[in-house]
Amino acid sequence: MPGGSDLIDYYRGTHARRVYGTSSVKYVRYLRPEIRLLRPRSILDYGCGQSLFLDCLDLDFAPKLLRYDPAIAAYAEPPAERVDLLVCIDVLEHVEECDLDDVLAHMAGLCRHALIVVDTRPAKHTLPDGRNAHVTLHEHAWWRERLGRHFAHLEPVATPRRSRAGFRTWARQPGDARRYRLLRAREDTVHYALRLVGRHKTRWKVSATRKT
Repeated sequence: MPGGSDLIDYYRGTHARRVYGTSSVKYVRYLRPEIRLLRPRSILDYGCGQSLFLDCLDLDFAPKLLRYDPAIAAYAEPPAERVDLLVCIDVLEHVEECDLDDVLAHMAGLCRHALIVVDTRPAKHTLPDGRNAHVTLHEHAWWRERLGRHFAHLEPVATPRRSRAGFRTWARQPGDARRYRLLRAREDTVHYALRLVGRHKTRWKVSATRKT
């Protein structure tokens, strides 16, 4: 199992006590257009936390949905098969730098393509030893170089905040740029329409992880 055992134990206890690791839903309207264009047959949420992202994807096709998080008993084993798409959102900044290459190698070995988002700012809470919960903090260029050791192709993707470094590991097909703009415009239209009536969070649902 890649990653530091002490931090995994800490997050295992955190997930058992409270709602945690649900921020990935904020990325759905940014990443869903990329996923719709790629049309993967299988998607793995790597470091899924309490696993909201896949629940909220609501795609117009039906890929196999998989989850992996060593800190959650229900998802503690990675899939045996290689998936078409791995999604990793706000996870890698929680991995100690000495373990990062092992984690990235593990990710790369599990997938054909990946969507990766990393937070480059400090977290709001600290670990029991006093460190910030984002134990690996670097700017976008550093993350691009580090990810590039394991993923041959990297292109930026849109994220909710500039403090997030987002990448996809494949090149779009001819004509996809226009289709992406149309899909993103549709996502924004729906989001802001629901926001006006206070319903922009009604489609967010917690998976069975909360009950384990």
